[in-house]
This record gives sequence, structure tokens and C-alpha cells, in this order.
Amino acid sequence: MYEELYAHIPEPEAYLERLGIPAPLKPNREFLDRLVYAHQCAVPFENLDICDYHMPVSLAIPALYDKIVLRKRGGYCFELNGLFTQLLKDLGYRAWSCMCRIVRGRDYLPPIMHRGVVAEVEGELYYCDVGFGGPAPSGAVKISEGGTTECRGELFHTVRLDDIWWALDRTTSDGSIEHVFRFYTMPQENVDFIALNNYCSTSPDSNFTKRRSMNLKTPEGNYNLMGSLFTEVKNGKAAARNVGTQTEFLQIAEQYFHLKL
Repeated sequence: MYEELYAHIPEPEAYLERLGIPAPLKPNREFLDRLVYAHQCAVPFENLDICDYHMPVSLAIPALYDKIVLRKRGGYCFELNGLFTQLLKDLGYRAWSCMCRIVRGRDYLPPIMHRGVVAEVEGELYYCDVGFGGPAPSGAVKISEGGTTECRGELFHTVRLDDIWWALDRTTSDGSIEHVFRFYTMPQENVDFIALNNYCSTSPDSNFTKRRSMNLKTPEGNYNLMGSLFTEVKNGKAAARNVGTQTEFLQIAEQYFHLKL
């Protein structure tokens, strides 16, 4: 019944080409970092099927491959991190999806609403994320008590909270510590994300159904669209403008997020 949730990537080489990586390399830490960063720069986080087109969101690997690789669309965490997990497996990594809470900007305990990725390399576990619309690490973060990983100039920290949960924090530009995620490393079955995906993509209480959300990382910063506000961050400086018409939105989607809608 759920076989397509566990299918292999139809053509891993085409997926790598989508990321701008010409050929698979040895499944080591260096290549893992390269995959994460390339994905964040090539495939946008976007919820247009949910917010604009009111389409059902499939988590089946063939459907995700068609959308993200063949049609060159983006997606949100349940899609992007789901397909990326399978890519890692097909490239020879031991990898699985995990459950996460997004705690950034919240002073309360939020429900589990995010799908992350855990990969094992040479006996060490790493947290990876190509499906977060916020400040995700631009590489794999080693999961260790009190550990710090530098990802392209940013510092990310892991802290063990108890026997199950870990914290992923980051050092901001002003030197303060920002809490980003809470996650656990236990492998989560793909079927376990069906209900979460259904809620996030259909509930009127979900942030994903309320407004457009798009983000794409660049070597100098990122592009972000939240509702009707488009922001370009370049070398630490942000320039924002309002997107007033559908025509202007389509132009921005193509020019900055490489989406031909």
C-alpha cells in the first residue's frame, strides 16, 4: 500500500545534475556537505502547491522526483527532506528521516511539524536539512554533546536534552545563541509523515495554508518571499520590497527562485 514511499530514486544522476553536481562521489562527510549546500542553492523551499494551487501533496518518491527533479519545482520539508533522504541512501549513505520541533522564535513547546534528516558517516551521526525555510546549516552538523560545527562561516551547536531529544542551536551575527530545532535521532518510518503532511498542507490552522513562503540560499545570502514581502539578503545586508501583483510574483519566482510557473 505504501510501497512508493520507499521507492528508489528513478535516476540519481539526473537528481545530481539538478543540484549542479556532475557525478556521484564517495559517500563521505565532504560529499555530504557538498550535497546539502548544493541542494539549498538549487532547489527552493516553497509551498505554492499548498497555498496557491490547493493541490494534494504526495510523499511518494516517484511523485517527488517528478516534481522536484523533472519539473524543477521546490517543496517543503516533508517533500524536500523526504526525497533527499532517499537520494542519500541510493548514493551509499546510511540515512533516515527524523522528527523535529521548530523552536526558533517561540517561547512555548510547539508540536512536531518538521521533517529532518540524519546520516551516518564513519560511525558518526550528522543532522542535515534541505527543507527548512529559515536559517538551516549549509552542511552536515555532527551530533555530539556540546559539539560545534562550522558551516560556511556560521556556527551550529548540538546539545543533548535527554535520552531522546537533541537541540540544534546557532550563533547569530551579534554573537548570541538562537534555538532553532529540537530533534531526535531515532529512525522514523516514511509512513509516519503522512498525517503530519496532511495537516500541514490542508488545515486552515497551518501556516503553510495561510501565506506563501519561499526561500533559496545563495553564495552571498538568500532570497526570501513571505506573503507579499520579497527580501534579498546579500553579504549581510537586506533589501525588501512588496510584491503587488501576480505578474510581479511570477517574475520574481522565475528570476530569483528559478521557477517557471
